[in-house]
Amino acid sequence: MATYDKTPFSELGAQINEPIGCANCHDAETMSLIVTNPALEEALQRQGQDWRTFTRQEMRTVVCANCHVEYYFAGEGKYLTFPWDGGTTIENIATYYQEEAFKDWDHPNSGAPMIKMQHPEYEFFTADSTHYKAGVACADCHMPYTRDGAAKFSTHNVHSPLLNAEAACGQCHTDVEYVTGRVATIQAQVRAAMDASEEAIVAAIGSIEKAAAVANVNQDLLTEARNLHREAQLRWDFIAAENSMGFHNPEEALRILGIATDLGRQAQLKAVEAAGTPTVIQASSQ
Repeated sequence: MATYDKTPFSELGAQINEPIGCANCHDAETMSLIVTNPALEEALQRQGQDWRTFTRQEMRTVVCANCHVEYYFAGEGKYLTFPWDGGTTIENIATYYQEEAFKDWDHPNSGAPMIKMQHPEYEFFTADSTHYKAGVACADCHMPYTRDGAAKFSTHNVHSPLLNAEAACGQCHTDVEYVTGRVATIQAQVRAAMDASEEAIVAAIGSIEKAAAVANVNQDLLTEARNLHREAQLRWDFIAAENSMGFHNPEEALRILGIATDLGRQAQLKAVEAAGTPTVIQASSQ
């Protein structure tokens, strides 16, 4: 795996004929659901978990974590790693990256060491969401059961449940129209919360940039402001990069975005403190 990870995609890409196939989720001989990504198996092992002991229903979610997760490339060898050593919540992930002193890039305006979230559907859904606690698996909604004569099987036309709501939602919910309406309401609420946190983060970036240009700025406080920006934005990005606009776990989405907004405003105020002048906050709002 180490050799594979450090090979440039420009070399591997030419060998890819199909983006995904049966062997990404199934044992080629038995067709049992299996973990095929070594990084996922290693992350579970570091948590003391063995996927081979999981139930079939658990595996109908875990196999999605072969891909639909947050990850990064560690070290010079770019070794594929899941930041799950302390757990899979956003707080666990943020702490992991802080302890590893890892960054994907430096923000060109604020100078903060940033993290770019990938697509953390698995972590987000399994953070005690309503559906997860009810025993619903990813495949129940994204690959609902269908029939061909007497045969019953999961459809492998994987897409949004809303594109086939009668089959996906109707397995459990009798009023599908009400359910799809609730989805729209939830996603609108999350979008509004995301916009509010985005405004706070943009204001923080402006204030930090202005503060950095002030003579004799307090560098320690400026570093704190930058770290607050990092923490705010990685939380915003956790929700932005997750592909459900919050629906996979609405309560968690609103909680995370509320914290992101608060951290963004803290970053803005810390920049003012570092500069020693309120004009920093005024300038960033213009």
